[in-house]
Amino acid sequence: MVWQTLEAKLSTPRMSRYLKGNRNKDRAAEAYVHNMKIAESLVSVFHVLEVAVRNGIQKEMALEYGRNDWYEEWNGTGNAHFQKLYNKISEAKEELRNRKIELTPDNIVAELSFGFWTSLFNRATITNLSKPLMRVFYFCPKSMRQPDNIRTRLNKGRDLRNRCFHHEPLLWQPLYELHRDISEVIKWIEPGLHEWIKTHDRVPATLGDWVNWRDSPAPAHAESLPAITNEQNVSNSLSKSAYPAADPENIAGHTQT
Repeated sequence: MVWQTLEAKLSTPRMSRYLKGNRNKDRAAEAYVHNMKIAESLVSVFHVLEVAVRNGIQKEMALEYGRNDWYEEWNGTGNAHFQKLYNKISEAKEELRNRKIELTPDNIVAELSFGFWTSLFNRATITNLSKPLMRVFYFCPKSMRQPDNIRTRLNKGRDLRNRCFHHEPLLWQPLYELHRDISEVIKWIEPGLHEWIKTHDRVPATLGDWVNWRDSPAPAHAESLPAITNEQNVSNSLSKSAYPAADPENIAGHTQT
């Protein structure tokens, strides 16, 4: 009954991904619950990452340009890349006007999507912005404080965030590795913030629950999932899960939120 309801209301294509990994509807439904719990646990980490990144950028860009509304410097410069970014600023302003919210720098910064902030690190703009943007990650070791490295970390974080917030399957993603990398970015911004979120971070425990459940013996009537050998670590088991990969999707092609 539970499976019939899930399949009817959440769609057969969505639920079939979990069924292929289990060959048993009861376990597939339980796996879906684990996916939801993992997504829920990731929210607090994404919350801290996104707010810390955008506030850090706002601070450093204001210092660089000498004004809190630094983005106004991009309007009408003749640089197509910066004009495209400024168009996003204009859209944010329009949204605030529609909601009758004052157009202050703080409100505009808060309205901009995480995709906007990560796009500042694209190769088309980073050459002109590398000085203030790299200062955001002051505690990153110098050998790693390179635009390409920061961009890769942020893009991976954004992609996982989008998968999470767009309610996509997460179980076959290399979640331990991604969580480690996202947490390290927070540490590069402010070690104290990283230590604080660690005390509230439920991701490791939630992933542990998932792996333990996944590798527990299946009921006699169900086909068991492959067990993890002693040589395999937990991170590898998550990245090479028995679950089939979803249809190829370019997450960066989604609306960046």
